[in-house]
Amino acid sequence: MKNILNIIRHDLKKITGSVVAIITIMGLCLVPCCYAWFNILSNWAPYDSDATGRISVAVANMDEGKSAAGLYINVGDKIVEALEANDAIGWVFVENEDKAIEGVYAGDYYAALVLPEDFSADVLSFINGDLTNPVLKYYENEKKNAIAPKITGKAKTAVQEEVNAAFVETLAGYVSDAASVAEARGVDPQEMLADLSDRIDDLSNDLNSCIVLANSAAGLTDASGNLINVSGEFIDSTHDVFAANDKMLEAADEELAKIKKADNQKLEDAVDKVKDTAGSLKTFRTEVTEIISTGDIGYTLFVDINRDIWVKRFTTMKTRADEQAKFLKEEDFTVLSGKFEELSATLGDIISGLQSLDRKMDYATREPILTAISDNIDKALKQTDDILGQIDNDIDTNLETALNNARTSLSGFRKVMAGADSGLSSLSSSLGTYTKALNRLKGSINQTSDSLENLQDGAGTLSDVLMNASGNDLLEAMNELAANDEAAVAEYLANPVAMDTEVFWKIDNYGSSMAPFYTVLAQWVGALLTAVLIKVKVRKRDDLVDLRLHEHYFGRLGLYLLVGIAQALVVSAGDLLYVRIQCVAPLRFVLIACINSIVFMMINYALVFALDNIGLGAGVIILVLQVAGSGGTYPVEVLPSVFKVLFPFMPFRYAMDGMRECIGGMYGNTYWECVGVLLLFALFSVAFGMAFYRPAKKLNEMIATSKAKSEIML
Repeated sequence: MKNILNIIRHDLKKITGSVVAIITIMGLCLVPCCYAWFNILSNWAPYDSDATGRISVAVANMDEGKSAAGLYINVGDKIVEALEANDAIGWVFVENEDKAIEGVYAGDYYAALVLPEDFSADVLSFINGDLTNPVLKYYENEKKNAIAPKITGKAKTAVQEEVNAAFVETLAGYVSDAASVAEARGVDPQEMLADLSDRIDDLSNDLNSCIVLANSAAGLTDASGNLINVSGEFIDSTHDVFAANDKMLEAADEELAKIKKADNQKLEDAVDKVKDTAGSLKTFRTEVTEIISTGDIGYTLFVDINRDIWVKRFTTMKTRADEQAKFLKEEDFTVLSGKFEELSATLGDIISGLQSLDRKMDYATREPILTAISDNIDKALKQTDDILGQIDNDIDTNLETALNNARTSLSGFRKVMAGADSGLSSLSSSLGTYTKALNRLKGSINQTSDSLENLQDGAGTLSDVLMNASGNDLLEAMNELAANDEAAVAEYLANPVAMDTEVFWKIDNYGSSMAPFYTVLAQWVGALLTAVLIKVKVRKRDDLVDLRLHEHYFGRLGLYLLVGIAQALVVSAGDLLYVRIQCVAPLRFVLIACINSIVFMMINYALVFALDNIGLGAGVIILVLQVAGSGGTYPVEVLPSVFKVLFPFMPFRYAMDGMRECIGGMYGNTYWECVGVLLLFALFSVAFGMAFYRPAKKLNEMIATSKAKSEIML
């Protein structure tokens, strides 16, 4: 212990006695901290409207409008009005399409939106029954900045929302205008119901005449004796026909049940497979975005590790899509079959794009391929949405309706057949007695008369219902709402469902969310620079007698730890007082910062102490791996599998989690668990440094000799 204290006192004395040493130590404490502060400030609120509003996006409205039902509608003007009030993007309204496109090429605008001349005509095409999807042209400059296209993507979403709102508003306007036209022409919905009630009264009177005729027909039964005698043979043969028909209808009813069960199961399987495909596409889209943003390292890792896996997955998805298309075509679902064929073709394009990637491709060669793959992923996701919508809205509903209608028709037909068979049986049994048969026929006629009387009563009841509805306040209120407040109707139709969102561990700004990553990164860089600038070896002196390995190790480590604590105090105080990040537990934040610096210093010190130059390289490699795979920017779940394996062994993970607890709020013992794991890293570093010092000493001397021979390396 005496030698350890002597080394620490001597190191402090040497530092305070040298201006250069003092400046170097101050630089070690301040330079990494500045890196953290400036990065946190630059990421403070990049997605707020105050920031994104400075990103210029050109808008060219070439829409000529459309006249429909005597009204002039210009959807493009409505969209421009809405965008002028939208400050999420820096909209720049230009005169024509050419100027907007040229501005994107020149880099004056990050993107451009162009509303074509026939935009309103396409939006209102549903009025004429000729459905045409309106096309909004979007141009984007991806060369100008890597992140800007993700932000300007909000422009496309904003415009799509405005188009949807304008469409619903137009539809509501037509409903209102139709109500106004009907009212101007003297057509009142309530009066129409009253008029319908009068017409049903007239029908009731006509039914009364039918009843009189039916009663008169009862007197004609005497003339039907000969007809009954001739029909005897016909009745006998008809019994057999009815019996056969009954068996056929019963079999048809059972077959319908089997068809319904089989088709429902097949449709459910199709939906599950499409949803699985959509989930895989979303996961892969995130991975493609990561590949584009991480540069050569991320691209090479993807080609070497994950590309063949994804090719296999997409091949499986394509095979399933082909199978579904074949099955649906055999079942005469041609529209849905075509959609699965389109999805299969898009998946094939993705597979071709992946197979064309080569790990030796430079950025300029692979970028168009990755962009095409990303576009095809978006296209495939839209196709899966279309398929699910087609199944839900068209096939599933229509199939259910068709099967139910068929079942109802069969049931009704069986009842009719059973009734007819029963009537013929009764008629056949009465053929032996002429009078009895005539009486039965007369009874049937009387039943017909009773049925007509019941129909007459039902018509009267319906007339009363319509008459009451014509004076109903609810009908009047709905009519007035459609006629006078189409804006309310449009807003409701455009947004029928509201979402109540509750945020846990709310963090006020993006800068505070990123503070743990940049602070921890600055601390590791500070520890690495300290290992570069401050020697780990202690020179032999007269006051150091019998210096042993552990005294050598911990003696110089003391200076490292003092510098690390100074770095931690400066960076944490700057985060809280200068940058002013959100923090619910400031003292614990400072404590975890000190622990982080101590642990990082001990790790880098141990590497350099045991491995010298190799240790410095190892410190840099560990830094690079942690920057890419510790979950500081992207969730670890979306990273390649190699980082998921290394994630539990990264000190960054526990250092950032401890700081996040202080910033967002404490949960259970998470904070102290992170502290405990970090201290385990510190203990492991001590064991590593002392265990590998002597075995690696000869190798370190050889490397140092080789460096000296080069005459160009320190």
